[in-house]
Amino acid sequence: MKVKHQLLITHGILVILALMIVLINIFSYTRMENDAALINQSGRMRAYSYNMGLLANRISQETDEVQKVALKSDLKSKLSNFESSFNELMLSDSNLLKDEEIKAKLIYISKMWETSFRSKYMSIITEDSNTEICDQINSEIDLFVEDVNHFVNLISDDAQQKVVVAIYMNAALVLLIVSVTLYSFHSTNKHVRKPMMTLIKELKALSLIDDEVSDKLKNIDISEFKEMSLYFNELIFDQLTKVYTRKSGLAKLSKLVGQDNRRKLHFSLCFIDINGLKMVNDILGHNYGDELIVSAIDVIKNEIREDDYVIRMGGDEFLIVFSNINSQIAETIWERINTRYEEINVTEDKPFLISVSHGIVEYEHVNRSRIDDLIKRADDKMYVEKKYLKEAVKINVIK
Repeated sequence: MKVKHQLLITHGILVILALMIVLINIFSYTRMENDAALINQSGRMRAYSYNMGLLANRISQETDEVQKVALKSDLKSKLSNFESSFNELMLSDSNLLKDEEIKAKLIYISKMWETSFRSKYMSIITEDSNTEICDQINSEIDLFVEDVNHFVNLISDDAQQKVVVAIYMNAALVLLIVSVTLYSFHSTNKHVRKPMMTLIKELKALSLIDDEVSDKLKNIDISEFKEMSLYFNELIFDQLTKVYTRKSGLAKLSKLVGQDNRRKLHFSLCFIDINGLKMVNDILGHNYGDELIVSAIDVIKNEIREDDYVIRMGGDEFLIVFSNINSQIAETIWERINTRYEEINVTEDKPFLISVSHGIVEYEHVNRSRIDDLIKRADDKMYVEKKYLKEAVKINVIK
């Protein structure tokens, strides 16, 4: 899988996980908000039940009739509030009340209230003599309040469990996000950074970059790889013709020859010079001079094999490296290139003619010639042809 596809998938997973965390938190917050309202309602019901018991006890002991009437009024208000809270709980569709234990406890409290406490409290409020009823309430109210308190605790514990579950789910998703992030980093490091560092090491070995540049590149961010790629492109390739620069091309060739003991190399070099470039620049302008260079080199790139490559030695001089072939085969390839030049000169409406001088030499493992000597020999052969075309043929590259 391509690195960009891996990054797209991992980033998509991270976005999905982040959205899941947001949705879980929104859902949990909504449920906790509903649960909190239910807990508050049941808490008020507990407080009212406790206060009603205290009021019943005070009413039974109160001798002042005015004060007793006031206490009965307060008890009636508390009873109304208790029933209001209780009815809201009974009518609630909260998930908390769907728990079997909580539901059973609420039904039990409802039954106790309807069969015992409600009528007794009403008797205290409506009747003058209520000491006996108050004593009954005082003896039983603690158990009733304990049941209500147990109900409140059940609701609170269930709500707390939901919060714990939400926390664990968030923690699990965060762990997944960390895992995916680490995988993405590891994958990027494996498929992008490590190969890039290997390339840097290779370039350094070829003396294409110095120690200072190498150290800077080691600390480069992932986001800067595109910029670094452009830098390498300019470092290795000639920007006009897109062939190797003199430094990178000769370094590649020198390293190839340095491995000759293992590979027993056999290749040919063709030194070329584009005829009349100065004349084209002077008469037609440098734009046409660049066009002449690009046209000549494009033909070569199209005609040579995949293993062959071209080096721009400088200006209008280039070096073709023909891998694993002798000079005769290289000459055959050159004839094909030259034929293509003649076709372009006839068929294409250019203000100049493409004319290129060449010289081919052969490298053999047995002789182990130095690269500099080979290039010098090829250059000398090219110069002989160039001199002949200039003096004997008197070629004119301007149409």
